[in-house]
Amino acid sequence: MADYLIAVADDDGGNLKVANCILSLYGYKVDCLHSGEELLEYVKSNKPDLILLDVHMTGIDGFETIQKLKADHNVRNIPVIFLTADDDAETETKALTAGAADFVGKPFVASVLLLRVKNTIELNRLQTDLKKEAKKLSVDFLEEHRRNERLSMQVVQTLAGAVDAKDNYTNGHSSRVAEYSREIARSAGLSEKEQEKVYMMGLLHDVGKIGVPDSVMNKPTKLTPEEYELIKSHPAVGYDILKNITEMPELAVAARWHHEWYDGSGYPDGLKGEEIPKEVRMISVADAYDAMSSRRSYHDVFAQEYIKSELINGKGTQFDPVYADIMLEMIEEDTKYSMREDPDAYMVGDDGVAVEQTSRNDDNDFVFGFLSMLEAGGLDTAVGMKYCMNDTEFYAEMLTEFTRGADDRIRHLEECVACGNIEQYRTHIHSLKSSSKTVGAMDISEQARILEEAARSGDGRAVIDGTPAVVADLRAIVGSILMAMSIYGLTE
Repeated sequence: MADYLIAVADDDGGNLKVANCILSLYGYKVDCLHSGEELLEYVKSNKPDLILLDVHMTGIDGFETIQKLKADHNVRNIPVIFLTADDDAETETKALTAGAADFVGKPFVASVLLLRVKNTIELNRLQTDLKKEAKKLSVDFLEEHRRNERLSMQVVQTLAGAVDAKDNYTNGHSSRVAEYSREIARSAGLSEKEQEKVYMMGLLHDVGKIGVPDSVMNKPTKLTPEEYELIKSHPAVGYDILKNITEMPELAVAARWHHEWYDGSGYPDGLKGEEIPKEVRMISVADAYDAMSSRRSYHDVFAQEYIKSELINGKGTQFDPVYADIMLEMIEEDTKYSMREDPDAYMVGDDGVAVEQTSRNDDNDFVFGFLSMLEAGGLDTAVGMKYCMNDTEFYAEMLTEFTRGADDRIRHLEECVACGNIEQYRTHIHSLKSSSKTVGAMDISEQARILEEAARSGDGRAVIDGTPAVVADLRAIVGSILMAMSIYGLTE
């Protein structure tokens, strides 16, 4: 990673600081730029491996900036990831149409940002390597064939990682499902070649989730019927993505049918029993097992006994009994419960409750007192600490950055209201929505979201009426933060 250079363009100093901290910590070189204009000037003499580009900026916005980048022959192939606090499908669609490789929501979740950066860089490098390979004439056909197989596997693994990165709770899901499926295939007596085929199918079974908006994938509350239908569309979307890979038609089959049930009550086609290919029946068992042995937004890691009971109850209805029994045997052999998400990070009791095994700094009385005072002042510190990687010192730095920029934010908002510049107002209120959420000022973030919607729809009266309240609350929360930091000796 040390050789990779990433350019981050965002007009919000706090966002630049967070991105720089996260990426630098993991060995990337980072150049921070404060506008689209500055980025365009920068790429004239620098060629980063990846560009992270904010959508809403003062001056030229992200869409105009990427249009100019794609028009420049020298930099048009540099992958661009859009950064946005918008959570609507329209923005995501517009970003991808404009040529973005991906998009990352703000405030940043460190694990998601790192996965998407890693996958985008690796996929771009692989595509470049594949293009170079295609131009070469190999003397040794067998070696060329083997090399292409390795490259194909890397591409598939990278694509699977990109799918998992869309969901905060499914990091590594595709690779674990692939591993479990391959082990089921081995125990069922399939040849090594067939086992590898099952593995590849497992890696890409969820590829259709690329077509589901992040706002739906990561929704922590109950889905609406419409949102559930969007989730249920991912098998058909995955089939459409993979159906043209004629060398491995089984990839598309796994993507389309991994939610079919053995008794015919699944979707999308209601297949039953052996109408479902055996490889897909294996993947269905592995997929369900990993869903229960991993954390999700709606449940924690389940204990082995509970998972076993669910598999037993599902034999003949959801699962092929033969492959469910193989999975049950694998569970019996896994006495240390190592077949689960991140087994070294926490232990799981018989009641299914996951308990962290590592001690955390916020157990310290000093940190507890500091965070408690911030809570009393109106901050949701759980949210703030999450976006600051549970690092109290980093959280304090971000609070300092937030308080320093408050006066400028207020001045910009009031000036825009005074002169009636609603478009510029929308840019500044959008920035406040994102930065306040980063530190856990959720009430302010919600007010900013409402005002951003008002500005988007041209409701000047709502903007005029609502701005004094958000300004007053911003001043109040800044005062609370400064008081807590002063009492606990965290001011500079």
